[in-house]
Amino acid sequence: MTRGPYVGRGLFGIVAIVALGVALAETDVTRGAGDAESATMHAGRLEAVAFMSRYEHRVVTDAFRGGEVTAFMGHVEVDLRDAEMDGDTAVLEVRTVMGRVEIRVPEHWTVAPNLGPGLAGSSSIRASSPESDPGAPVLILRGPMVFGRVEVGN
Repeated sequence: MTRGPYVGRGLFGIVAIVALGVALAETDVTRGAGDAESATMHAGRLEAVAFMSRYEHRVVTDAFRGGEVTAFMGHVEVDLRDAEMDGDTAVLEVRTVMGRVEIRVPEHWTVAPNLGPGLAGSSSIRASSPESDPGAPVLILRGPMVFGRVEVGN
């Protein structure tokens, strides 16, 4: 008598996939999937993740130093308009995989994008105003975009 296709390695693979699904369902990353989660940050470092969900993050601080934003098949909105930098520059690591990241910055900040390379990634960075101060704080954006989009505006 021969074994069926789901005995042995096949059964182990199915159990592993189910266990991974349960583990993801129980993590904080996927809680609220489908609904917009929002948070206000008062610390200097930003951590925002959207895993197959939407996440809105508002930063209110006088000592913003940068952080990490990840959108995996999700949408992250980061509002930095009420933040001031701690120093002259801040680095924001932006990772998008089939996702979208929108970043709103104060008008007096200069944005220096260093995004990519990636597959089919696109970015829309607002132009610095001609009257911007040469000593204005600089927000450096870096990271890969894989079938993703990053937009920066006011």
